[in-house]
Amino acid sequence: MKKAGLLAALIVLGIAATATAANDEVSILFNSWLEGKPLGLVKISVETPKTDDVCFVAVHRFPTSYNPTEKWNQSDVVYRGKVKCGETVVVKDLIRMIQVGLRDEKNGEAKPIFDSPEYAIVVISKEGGFSRILQTDVVKPITELNVKAEFETTAGKSRKPDLETKSSACYIRSNPDVCVVDVKLTYVNSIPGLKVAFGLDRSPPSLMYIESWGSSCISTNPDSPCPSSMWHSNGKKKTISQVSDLSDYISNGKKAIIWGDVEYRYERFAVWDDDFEIYWKYELFYPTAIGGLSTPQVIGNYHQPSSPPYYARGPFKGTKEVNFERPYQSNSKLSLTTYIGLNIGSLSFGISVSPYKAGDDRYTTPYIRIVDVSGKGYAWYYWWYRNNDPMTYKIQFYGN
Repeated sequence: MKKAGLLAALIVLGIAATATAANDEVSILFNSWLEGKPLGLVKISVETPKTDDVCFVAVHRFPTSYNPTEKWNQSDVVYRGKVKCGETVVVKDLIRMIQVGLRDEKNGEAKPIFDSPEYAIVVISKEGGFSRILQTDVVKPITELNVKAEFETTAGKSRKPDLETKSSACYIRSNPDVCVVDVKLTYVNSIPGLKVAFGLDRSPPSLMYIESWGSSCISTNPDSPCPSSMWHSNGKKKTISQVSDLSDYISNGKKAIIWGDVEYRYERFAVWDDDFEIYWKYELFYPTAIGGLSTPQVIGNYHQPSSPPYYARGPFKGTKEVNFERPYQSNSKLSLTTYIGLNIGSLSFGISVSPYKAGDDRYTTPYIRIVDVSGKGYAWYYWWYRNNDPMTYKIQFYGN
C-alpha cells in the first residue's frame, strides 16, 4: 500500500510539473503580447532512430527578416545534445511573432500572418546520419512539429552533367563561406507567333524552394569535412529573389533553359564529446538568394500537342503574365536538374540541385510573360500546366 501511495504521489507530482511547465509557456507568451512584443513558441519533437546506440541531435534555425540570427545570415544553434537512440527529444524555440497584415481578397480586410522560420534537424550515430530542412507554417502562438529521423540507407553519389546542363564550380575555402552557383531554375518554350520570357520580382520578392544539402559523420579531426559519400539532400529551402529581372525572350517555337545566379552558404560544425573522445560533425550547404537571370540556353524546338486538353485555359490573345499560384500543398519539383562541382579544401565531388515550386502569402511567385507578336489580333492560343498540375511549374502552349 505504501508503494502504491508513493507511486500515486509521484504521478500527481509529474502531472503538476507538466502543468506548471505548460502554464509557464503560456504565461511567457501572454505577457509578451501584453507588452506589445509578441512571441511565439515552436515545439519540435525529434524521434531518433531505434538502434542500440547513442544519438547526437542538433537543431538550427535559419534567419528571417523578423527573426535574425546572432551571426548575420548564418544559422543559430537552438539545441545540441545526445540521447539513447530511439528516444524523442523535444526542442523549444521562442520566436518573434511579428504580424504582417495582408489584404484579404474576399472581404478586403487585413488579416494577420506570422513569421515562419525554417530549421535544420541533424541526428548522428555510429549507425549513420540524418539531416533535413524543416519548413514551418506558423498560424498560432504555439506550433508543434514532429520529425521522425531515419538514417540514410544509401550515401550520396556524384552525378555527371548531362548534355542539357552546364557545370558550375563552387569553391569553399573557409568555414563559413559563400559561393554563387548558376542554377537551372526552369525552362520556357514558345510557339510561332508568341515570344516568351521568365520573370522574377523584388518587392515583394519572388520565392522558390531550392534544394539544400548536408553531411554528417564522426571523426577525431575537427577541421576536415566529412567524406563525400556522406553527403545527401536536405530537402527544399526558401530562396527569395533579390532582383526584379526578366529573361531575354525566346520565340519562333524555340525551347530554352532559364538559368539563375543562386547564392549558397556553407557551414561546418564539430562538437567534442568527452565520453567517446570523438567529434560529432555535420555540414550545411543551403541556398539563400537568387541574384539574377542568365541568357536563356536554347536546347531545341517545341513540339505542340495535337490538340489542347479539356483543362486548357484560353483561348487568349495579346500580352499575358502567368503566375504560379499554390492551390494545394505539394512537393512536386522540376524534372530538370543542374550540376554543381563543390570543392571543399582538397575534396571535390558533384551534387545535383533541383528547384521546387514556390508558394507563400508573403511573397510573389516567378512568372511567365507571353507576348503575341503574330499581328493577327484575335484569340489563337491556349496554355495549360502539364497534367493539369500547377505545382509542376511547367506550361505548354497550343496554337494555329
